[in-house]
Amino acid sequence: MSETFHKENQEHNLTESGENRPEVSFVPKYRKALQWVLAVFCVLWVVWHFYQNRQDLGLFGSLTLPTIALLLGLFIFHLWLYSLNFYYVIISCAGPKIPFIAFFKTIIIGRFLSSIAPQAGGVWRAIHLKHKFGISYTRYIGGFLCFLWLDAAMNILLSSVIFALFAPTFTISSISIWIILGILGIGWFIPIFLEKLLHKTSVRTGWLGRIHERLSSMITIAVQGIHDHKMLVRVIVLNTTNFANNILIIYLCLSGSQESITIPALAVFFILLKLSSYIIITPGNVGIREIAYGMLAEQMGLGAGAGIVLSVFYRLFGMIIVSLFGIYFGGLKLLTKEKIIKSQS
Repeated sequence: MSETFHKENQEHNLTESGENRPEVSFVPKYRKALQWVLAVFCVLWVVWHFYQNRQDLGLFGSLTLPTIALLLGLFIFHLWLYSLNFYYVIISCAGPKIPFIAFFKTIIIGRFLSSIAPQAGGVWRAIHLKHKFGISYTRYIGGFLCFLWLDAAMNILLSSVIFALFAPTFTISSISIWIILGILGIGWFIPIFLEKLLHKTSVRTGWLGRIHERLSSMITIAVQGIHDHKMLVRVIVLNTTNFANNILIIYLCLSGSQESITIPALAVFFILLKLSSYIIITPGNVGIREIAYGMLAEQMGLGAGAGIVLSVFYRLFGMIIVSLFGIYFGGLKLLTKEKIIKSQS
């Protein structure tokens, strides 16, 4: 990790065959500007809400010191489970054996960098794993897609079990939860259909051919990952444990609310949390997730303030743990390097 991010970013601008390619921005500048403008408006809306409903500000002081300590411990456990889950998928899809502690450090530093410059952590993580452990970009992205795919499958399955057992008639704004889970379930099959479509089509020349080849390889790696039964068993156990851990985290974050909270309601908050990690509208979905949680909490009778505070607590405690571990693992040294974070990343 002694190399500067700028140097690694230059290496990233080489294809795996060694050919130079021009630096490109994955997110156009105007789009990034619009994202930040939208984030500011969303944050201003949240501020306006608390200005209009000052009594909700008391929710920020509702957590006791033992609860805060427990939440910090649960977030550490969450990061460990997340990293271990991702680790088993990557070594299954990418091949090279990596010491788990080295992979855990890579995950933490990546998140730490992303908390300061959105997207920087993901790019640095891919470059670092290629430079340090020889994992190609194609295999890393394929493994990452497989990880997200399996994570989504487990969250849909576990949520379905909870609603079937505790609230089979659960609705949100008169919409049955089964319709929502059904739509998510249909979306889960998209990679399978996409893999078959890419294999049936053939584009052999030009930049379209190169894109088709890389995309086809990444989707194939992701889909074939589910055939590793040993990895699947580990993923099921770790995902189930982390699902329960996050339900407990959400419950504790809402413990200051005067309203009773059911397990299905907690599961809905977790589903929305996962969706907000897949669909990025503003940097880190700042403001967007707070408003979405506020609207959801209002629908459940908890009050918009409780939902906003839940999102802020989850974001705050996660940032504290990631920052502490990120600094401890050397993330701060990376930040002090010249040109470590570039907007192109």
